[in-house]
Amino acid sequence: MSTRRSFIKSGCAACLLTASGMSFLESCSTPLPMVKATGSKPGQVEVPLSSFTTGNMLVVRNKQLEYDVLLIKKEQSYKALYMRCTHEGVGLTAAANKIFCSAHGSVFDLDGNVVKEPALRPLKTYSTEVVNDQIIIHLT
Repeated sequence: MSTRRSFIKSGCAACLLTASGMSFLESCSTPLPMVKATGSKPGQVEVPLSSFTTGNMLVVRNKQLEYDVLLIKKEQSYKALYMRCTHEGVGLTAAANKIFCSAHGSVFDLDGNVVKEPALRPLKTYSTEVVNDQIIIHLT
């Protein structure tokens, strides 16, 4: 017969093992390519078209923004999503087909829509345009 103390210890150990296993599996996914973008004008970020060497997603980092932007290539257009969770303002992580918040478990699709709560609002999006060999992300 097991005591209450041993039951609680076993339960806690199982929870920790499960949580660490999930974190390990998420960390095994291949990180997306990242580019440090420039901004020749306030309120916009420029990403070279040549940054898309493989895949259709790119993490964009710029000192004008507190969090990264996920730039997604969709045929001949681009979608820019601000990687800040709408639940409590935590930075997000992008994977092959979803964007997730490791703080509280919110999940977003690649259009920025909420797939799993606690977040209720979609991600902020920025308009984009291609000018010559640059993708311009408009931050305003």
